[in-house]
Amino acid sequence: MKILTNIRFAQTAGIAQTLGCFLDFVRKNKSLGIEVIGVNIMDSKKNFYRKNKKDNVSIISMGINVPNIKNAVAGSKNIKDVEVRYANVIESYQEIIRKENPDLILVNGTYYIPWCLFMAAKKESVPVVLHYHGVLTLETKNWPAKETKIFREMEQSFDKKSLFYIFPSNITKKVVEKEIYKHKIKNSVTIPNPVPLHFFKNKKLSNAVNIGIVSRWASIKNTDFCEALAEYNKTNGGKFKINIITDLEKSDKRYKKISKIAKIHPACENKELINFYKNMGIIISPSHFETYGNVAKEALASGVPAMVSKNMGVSETFKKLGLHKWVIDFDSVENVYAKIEKIIGTAVENKTRNKIKNSYSPEKIFSATISVLKLASENAQTLN
Repeated sequence: MKILTNIRFAQTAGIAQTLGCFLDFVRKNKSLGIEVIGVNIMDSKKNFYRKNKKDNVSIISMGINVPNIKNAVAGSKNIKDVEVRYANVIESYQEIIRKENPDLILVNGTYYIPWCLFMAAKKESVPVVLHYHGVLTLETKNWPAKETKIFREMEQSFDKKSLFYIFPSNITKKVVEKEIYKHKIKNSVTIPNPVPLHFFKNKKLSNAVNIGIVSRWASIKNTDFCEALAEYNKTNGGKFKINIITDLEKSDKRYKKISKIAKIHPACENKELINFYKNMGIIISPSHFETYGNVAKEALASGVPAMVSKNMGVSETFKKLGLHKWVIDFDSVENVYAKIEKIIGTAVENKTRNKIKNSYSPEKIFSATISVLKLASENAQTLN
């Protein structure tokens, strides 16, 4: 079975981390009879096409002119106009699809590049499974009204009876049904994201000072709270040290302001997060919404306590692990600060780490994913 999928290599993006883990799993389990073609289309002034194959996984890197999404949406009246502006991206995906002839296309995410792959798959009549990473309408709700409307149309394009959906959490499915599609979704399964096994090798160091945050600097991640927490900590004598791994550029005017009240660390490879976690006394994830939230579960696997927003998919995992008290509201900086004081430096019990390893290992999660993809391929329908 040949699967074609979109990939990206953004170090602070959960989608990228999960995809990288998936590709490693496929390479190590050749007996499953799966071949994956990962396609990374990127903006480039000079066109290029590279294909590197290692065992049963191929990576296609393609450089073409990719319009800036902000400008493209601002200059469009509707989703049809956006489709015209991204015609070269869609056509490039179509060419790759025709050349590779996959049995199934796995679309990761709902943003404009995954959407272009989806449109290409539709035009080429190839069955699709959508892995619902990110709810685009929520991610872009702070954009201007016209742009927000177009992004909603983009996300609603994925509403097809012939499509099969993989949701990382029940929270995500409910939000999509209630706020995006406005109806129940029948052909779907919920599979949480895995935890790479390297995080279980960490032996927790005792630390009751460092607070860690790993996040893209985007409004949906509740970066206002992160900044407010750092300010509050400063006014309280700097009892803790706030450490943030983020994609915020030094040239961004916000960087200078935040770097005065928190230590900003550059984005890093997933394996390098081990050293970050083991030096933290607690990890916090205050997002307004996330389809899942890998960071918090990685921290737990490393033996480091974490507090997560109840609006994150990973909160379902926390509750299954009996960590209800670490699923909180982030409405009050003062209340969260008080909870941090009680929890920071508390080691996660080995029995909890073992539960995570047994239930959320790449082997278990991706075996379930492959079974779903095979089933979807066998019951494939032409997109309409």
